[in-house]
Amino acid sequence: MSKEYTHISKGFSGTIIERDGLREWQPNHPMYIRHELNKYKAGEKVTCYYTNEQLKRTEAQNRYYWGVYLPMISAETGNDIDDLHILFKGKFLSKGVVEVMGHKIRRAKSTTELSAGQFSEYIQRIEELTGVLAPPTEEYNFGKKEEKQEIEYPTEEYNPTF
Repeated sequence: MSKEYTHISKGFSGTIIERDGLREWQPNHPMYIRHELNKYKAGEKVTCYYTNEQLKRTEAQNRYYWGVYLPMISAETGNDIDDLHILFKGKFLSKGVVEVMGHKIRRAKSTTELSAGQFSEYIQRIEELTGVLAPPTEEYNFGKKEEKQEIEYPTEEYNPTF
């Protein structure tokens, strides 16, 4: 005989802090958590989950990497951007070496798996390796759409004749 459960899920954000040498979770909105906890009876069992959600690397970061930074390194070194990308992934995003059909290959994480912060660190490590400084990102539009202009629509008096 299997048990059936009801499931109520609430997400609360917070920060891990260190106090007296111990790490603890400090909620961003403690009053809201108290409000939610008051919905349960004393002695009722609950389960808490912690996750470490981070923003995924952005499309703008990817466009900058492929459209600006890799071409700069290619111009400096004479290497193909795809070859450079394979080198940097193998060096900085390695998941180890495996054997496939008697050949050793290096497995590497995809840059799509990186958080925005990890991708920035990846760029910094490439800078250190190559000596080619990544230009400031403020100089590039990254394909953002232009500001939309207001369209003037005709007033009620407008009455075209056909």
